[in-house]
Amino acid sequence: MTFLESYADRVLLLLWASVVFIPLERLVPRARHQTLRRADLKLDLAYTFVGVIPIMFASAIFVTGVVAALSNLVPDPARAFVQSQPLWAQVVALMVLGDLYYYWVHRLFHRVPFLWRFHAVHHSIEHMDWIAAHRTHPLDTAITNSGVVILAILLDFQVAAFAIFSTQFAIHSLLKHSNVRIGWGPLRWLYLTPTFHHWHHANSEDAYDKNFAGQFPVWDLLFGTAIMREDHGPEKYGTNDPVPRTFAGSLLYPFRRHAVDAGAGENENASRGAPVFERPGPASTASPGLSHP
Repeated sequence: MTFLESYADRVLLLLWASVVFIPLERLVPRARHQTLRRADLKLDLAYTFVGVIPIMFASAIFVTGVVAALSNLVPDPARAFVQSQPLWAQVVALMVLGDLYYYWVHRLFHRVPFLWRFHAVHHSIEHMDWIAAHRTHPLDTAITNSGVVILAILLDFQVAAFAIFSTQFAIHSLLKHSNVRIGWGPLRWLYLTPTFHHWHHANSEDAYDKNFAGQFPVWDLLFGTAIMREDHGPEKYGTNDPVPRTFAGSLLYPFRRHAVDAGAGENENASRGAPVFERPGPASTASPGLSHP
């Protein structure tokens, strides 16, 4: 698939998503006062339609490099085992292993000061909705979201399995950021709800460094980083980091001197969710290293 074809597919998905999420956010809004034309909408639209371009290039470079480094280390029996599995099993494997990778890399971006500078761009969102989901720094997204791509290539997963996974992941990513008040009831610990992810974005000390999973809250339960308050959502979103409210400014923010200085002070309490703060609780004592999608 060419770059233009990939970009066209994303635009088509966005058009379909707008048909679903715009009326959904009006029918069952979490923040009833929030309008479609809210603050920072232009910034998020820039990330939606322009930011995706550097994300695609950065992801391609990262995936190519990692696959080239690891391809000879994957035993043929492992590939044969994956190829022998039915389509549904391959989809489930991609979802589970992909989210395990996502959990630990996401957690790493919160705990390592250098990485937090990039992830702070995403946490600068102060108005949660499906468009805001696209405000991510290209280097952050390239590393955090590419694990499942690398896994699929190294182990020769079926193209159809990866397509099914990618579709549900894209839709779910928009849903979990959207301004909607919906949940799964007793199944909320099985598949991540919007409320669960909204608490990850909360600018509230008791919610810092919580809910790192992308799809399965069980990882946060297992590793002691879960917070679930389905009865209400956060009162405030965002970060105290001075991330610029412009497209170019936010892209360059991680490389600016003040961002470097802010990330270097281990005893400062200035930034929301910055990894340099050793907050009490499980999130501060567990090893942040990659255990492995």
